[in-house]
Amino acid sequence: MKGYCWIGVLCSIAIVGIGGCSPTMKTQPSQTPVTIEAKLELDNLSFQQVDKQGKPMWKVRAQHGVYSPDKKRAKVTNLDGDLYQDGQIVLHVTAKTGEIEQEGEKVILRGDVVTKETRNNLVIIGQEVEWQPKVDLLTIRDRVQANQPKFQVNANEGKYLSRTQRLDLTGKITAFSSDPRLALQTEHITWLVKDQKVIGDKTTQIQRYQDKQITFQVTTNSFATALASKIINLQGKVQLNATKPPIQVNGESFSWNIDRELVTSTLPLTIFHQQEAVTFNANAGELDLQRSIATLTGNAQGLATRNRAKLNADLLVWEITTQQLVGTGNVVYQQMDPVIKFTGTRSVGKLQDKSIIVSGGNKQQVRTEFIPK
Repeated sequence: MKGYCWIGVLCSIAIVGIGGCSPTMKTQPSQTPVTIEAKLELDNLSFQQVDKQGKPMWKVRAQHGVYSPDKKRAKVTNLDGDLYQDGQIVLHVTAKTGEIEQEGEKVILRGDVVTKETRNNLVIIGQEVEWQPKVDLLTIRDRVQANQPKFQVNANEGKYLSRTQRLDLTGKITAFSSDPRLALQTEHITWLVKDQKVIGDKTTQIQRYQDKQITFQVTTNSFATALASKIINLQGKVQLNATKPPIQVNGESFSWNIDRELVTSTLPLTIFHQQEAVTFNANAGELDLQRSIATLTGNAQGLATRNRAKLNADLLVWEITTQQLVGTGNVVYQQMDPVIKFTGTRSVGKLQDKSIIVSGGNKQQVRTEFIPK
């Protein structure tokens, strides 16, 4: 059977009576009942619970405690405690005050509560913590912080399942990564602490910093990342904004390799360059931010809105800095002034100034169409 006990020294009982008589008058029968309150106070308290095999489940030590009259609950100050699993300490907590139930179902901690997760170098801080040892659940409320050396999260509330080493955070969430330097804002994340994975299922904003400047910003419906790999998978309605080069990318699924500054998609995507007024679409693509090159595959199309020039190809390689564009496979180039259409197997040039050169291959000739107004 599970055992529970609490031990204390320096016991003092205070009894307070309300009612009495005046020294100058005859004693009269009391018109109201006499109230007697008994208070049991102890110093240097120790509480613990063991499992059927006699192994400790949890232990709590406190500097001072006051028991409830039925001795089913104790209010304690300056406490620290340990939560055990399989005979090993997995959580260590400290707090200014707390309440401990006699059956060990619940321990409530308040005031700068610090929880140290011994297996993963994780520290969780909050102003109120509810500890349910029997279900291995730690609920943290009010100014929650969860910190590891390279990743920190702030939230309104958190729930840590110590058996599965899973931390769920909700409310107004801000998170920071130091390597790579990222900031994140959302309303719910799941941190699989042992596996070093972070998953979000609400609208999330992510900023990439370099030299204290935001170089890349993402808005997504959901994301998942393995912190060690520095790769973030983005899903749903995704929008990416880069400053170098100054482009916007939209789609439904992206893999973002932060170290290599590489963004890839196996689903349709759109890239827009506002300054150059060009838009690109394709069934899939890759964006190399380090080299400022976009590679678009499958029904790829580039459109310059100022002069209404359009290029279609199986594959488009766009050097964003120079605006040089190379098309390969089933190339079709069209422009409106003058109205003309070229078809071939390869193209080179720039859409903005209508300097596209179309060529054939494998003895295939370039086809030219002049379309009168």
